[in-house]
Amino acid sequence: RFLACFSSNSVLTVVSTTFESKVLEFNTSSGSSSPPRSMAWCGEDSVVLHWKNLGVLLVGPYGDWLRFPYGEEDEMVTAAVTGSRVHGDSEVYLVQEMDCCRVLTSNVVELLQRVPPGTADLLRIGSIEPGALLLDASDAFDCGSSNADEAARSITAREGLLSEAILDCVAAAVGEFDVRVQKRMLRAASYGLHFACKDETYRNKNPGRPSHEAVAFVRASRKLRVLNAIRRQGIGFAMTSTQYDAVMPKGVVARLMAAGRPSLAASVSEYLKLGRRVRDYARAMKASAFVSSQPESSMTDSQIAEEAIRIIQGKEKGGENSQDKEEDSLSSPPSSGMYASVALAAHNSGRKGVADLLIMLEESPEDKVHALLTIGAYADAAAVAAKARDSNLIYTTICAYEGGLPNNEEGKSLYFSGIINKFPTEAVNMFTSYYCRLGTLAVGDANPAVNIFLRRQKHTEAGLMIAKKALLVESMEGNQREKQKVEMLKDASKIFDVGGKDCAFQKACVDEQIQLMTEQEQLRLAYGSNEVAPPSSSVTSTIISILKYGAVDQRSAHKLNADAERIAKKFKVPDKRLWHVKVRAFSESGQWAVLRNFCDSRAKPPIGMKPFALAAIKWKQGEAEIMHYVSRMHDKTDADDRYDLLCEARLWKKALEEAVKQGDGRKIANVRSLCNNPDVQRLCDKYISR
Repeated sequence: RFLACFSSNSVLTVVSTTFESKVLEFNTSSGSSSPPRSMAWCGEDSVVLHWKNLGVLLVGPYGDWLRFPYGEEDEMVTAAVTGSRVHGDSEVYLVQEMDCCRVLTSNVVELLQRVPPGTADLLRIGSIEPGALLLDASDAFDCGSSNADEAARSITAREGLLSEAILDCVAAAVGEFDVRVQKRMLRAASYGLHFACKDETYRNKNPGRPSHEAVAFVRASRKLRVLNAIRRQGIGFAMTSTQYDAVMPKGVVARLMAAGRPSLAASVSEYLKLGRRVRDYARAMKASAFVSSQPESSMTDSQIAEEAIRIIQGKEKGGENSQDKEEDSLSSPPSSGMYASVALAAHNSGRKGVADLLIMLEESPEDKVHALLTIGAYADAAAVAAKARDSNLIYTTICAYEGGLPNNEEGKSLYFSGIINKFPTEAVNMFTSYYCRLGTLAVGDANPAVNIFLRRQKHTEAGLMIAKKALLVESMEGNQREKQKVEMLKDASKIFDVGGKDCAFQKACVDEQIQLMTEQEQLRLAYGSNEVAPPSSSVTSTIISILKYGAVDQRSAHKLNADAERIAKKFKVPDKRLWHVKVRAFSESGQWAVLRNFCDSRAKPPIGMKPFALAAIKWKQGEAEIMHYVSRMHDKTDADDRYDLLCEARLWKKALEEAVKQGDGRKIANVRSLCNNPDVQRLCDKYISR
């Protein structure tokens, strides 16, 4: 809301942030004509300024001021806030905070805070505020004065005044730093509560439940106990009540642990009954500090581990409310990750035996795996991840193991051998699947997957991986690509050969593929064209390409046919299959004369005449070409095929004659329904009417 400025004429000016009103002007020229070294707000309405050799000046909202000398021979007396201290010559730093200003020197840390209005009302001489009256009555009661009861009854005479007085005393106690003043004000609040309990009207407000004032008194007492504990000189964690409310108890515990006070943090969390996770974490930090601070000769590893377990479970010896803690720990085990964090602390302090004993008790697979990875027990971490059936943890373990090895050939060898020989089966299978998937990609490297299979004595999978990769080679063009494929297939054949009888079938397939690719290359070189035998993995497609090339190079047709026969014989292509391949090749390339000669080469082809007729029909040849093959189907078993072929060729008259010849009325009716020729339809009707 306000802006504090220090002008060149040594005047402190406080204005509103809109620069519309001036709140304060304070002239400091009598003390120093130079500007201060630092300036900060103290709360919302006071300004703190610091000059070297002059000390700290606190200026209030109405121009009131206090000077605290921080010099070589000066003494600073802060009776209302922090007591008396002597300071040496040192640098002074002002740290602005939400309700105070922290003064830092090389020797001490002090808080400057304007006296809260509620405290001022209670302690002002002659104050008639309800809280001041209750405080006077309590003091009189402590001194044994008879006026105490009369003073207290004067407060209860008016409704609501006693409640206000109790809350004022509680609020003033919370804002105090002096323990004696805190006790004095809490005694006054307790004195007022005794009178409130005797008041029937007051009791009827919340029957069966504690009053608002009683709840506030208990909360304030607990807060003050925590604040006084952390403000002790041995702790040095100065904090105001407002700051405590802002960071909340969990924040106080977290700051204590960050400051290296885990024992106090655990005690505070237990005393305030914070959440289970917070208490467990505080206990774990305390146990971590315990195992890290033990000298090597004081206790054995098992003794240290047992004591750490008791601390984690809240059963440490000599603790407060040990019976309640034991019952609580038995009803609910520690949160996940507690044993793992203490085990890491033991490992970092050189207590490997303690770490091993503690990490066995961790129930969370995720925390246990990460702890084992940090320690370097990669195989144990993989075993835990595999037992939990968590693929993410298994993958994390594998990656961490790879990152822990040197980035060279020796490290890669250790990486593969370590996973295969030391890791559980689930991890090895995932490892293998990952590299197999990577190896099957066109741009992937198959060598890692092959290396894994060979190390696992899986020669079939290793050879198949290379063979599949060979068929995906696309990085080169022309002959170079084919040569690379052949070399890779030869490597696969060698691996299959090592596998023995279990890989005999795979080896035969790969060897035949190598022979086929060699034959294809020789054909391309012999005829000077890639069309004669394009790169292919199929014997059938190779034979088809050779025969089709006869339509391009008719002079070499006889030689091409001989090469096709030679390849078919070499790769043991069955006779019927070869006939079907030739029918397909000649028909697709339009070599109908060659096809007819091929058909006439035997009186009765092994595949029959139907494939020839179907080829002629498919490629829309004339009636003469089709009937050349259909007319040679003389067997009785070919009758249905003759009829079907004629219908397929849409030769309706011939189909009708065949149906009449067979004396099948259904076939005649079928011709009648399919044919659109009126003459044929009349003939069908004539034969049907008979």
